[in-house]
Amino acid sequence: MRLSITAAALALAAVSSTCISALPVPIQSRAPIPDVYNINVKNLYPEDTIFDKARNLFYQSNLWKGRISVWNVNDNSHFNLLIPGVSSDGNGEQQMAGLSINNAGDKLFAVAKNSAAFRFGPGQSQDGPDSFHRFNLPANANSAPAWSVSLNGVQSQFQQRTGRIPFGPVASAQDSQDNSYVVFALGIPAIAKVSPDGRTITPWFSEAANGSQRPGYTGVAYIPEDNVLVAFGGPRPLTAFDLNSPNPTAIPVRLSGANFGGLDGTEKLHAIRVNGKSNLFGTKAPNAYRFQSNDRWRSATVTSSTRDEFKSNSLTVVTEANFNGQQEIYGGGAYFGEGAHGGRTQFPLYRIYNLI
Repeated sequence: MRLSITAAALALAAVSSTCISALPVPIQSRAPIPDVYNINVKNLYPEDTIFDKARNLFYQSNLWKGRISVWNVNDNSHFNLLIPGVSSDGNGEQQMAGLSINNAGDKLFAVAKNSAAFRFGPGQSQDGPDSFHRFNLPANANSAPAWSVSLNGVQSQFQQRTGRIPFGPVASAQDSQDNSYVVFALGIPAIAKVSPDGRTITPWFSEAANGSQRPGYTGVAYIPEDNVLVAFGGPRPLTAFDLNSPNPTAIPVRLSGANFGGLDGTEKLHAIRVNGKSNLFGTKAPNAYRFQSNDRWRSATVTSSTRDEFKSNSLTVVTEANFNGQQEIYGGGAYFGEGAHGGRTQFPLYRIYNLI
């Protein structure tokens, strides 16, 4: 009898232990959602940042070094994706610009621009090397691009068609078929279309320049539920293209809500799903913007927010992140004035509290 009681006690203890270990962690014991999230990569200077929700990774474009930085939120590990002919010590012919992930989440795309394109003045180059690249996901430090293509040929086609050359490619977005749309910020507003295999590049759309220093689009995003492409900046805050049309044309998006103001200083644009619907998030330092539409991007309401840090970090991007399973929005900057070898070791992402 005593043996049975002892055995029963041990069994009860084992069950109790199992139950205790299976209990969820009390919410008060979870790590707080960071107000500032630091990415510790020396001389990173990211022009763009996107979050891979499936893998809990930040992909960031190392502007000066022409490479992609990959930061793991789970363990703070880091590696780089290198591109032959583009990646350098900071003094190469090309710099890394915009990044994007396709809708399936299995491909990463990167735009590289000529390093002299944005040297406004005598040293500026309109016809230096520009390129576009695709990586398959998941990737690791040994991964190479699945393909890489030059954009110079399609720039020449635009020039033959319009008399002006677009240059300074800065961003791309992918439609539901994995066609890519690459936008140019300088020369004229222009969009090149790249086939999923990278073999066909066409001068998809262009319009007249408005006479400003940066007349082209600075960001672009795809809205899958509407099959609409939206470009940011250049001739107007938002320009929509209805991909259901056999010949999409520019549709100026009517804005209401917060005053967007002038066009100078627009940067990246990303589509982020909030409550099951794609919203657009863009930047124009020191402000971050959220755009919402209920009519397939013929019109949109605007919400804006800022932080003191956005006055000095060269704000370029709004990205999402997930901490404790909760979606949050952060803003990041490239600190352009510090150059390729400024020595900065921390590149903070700052939480934006009132955009979602």
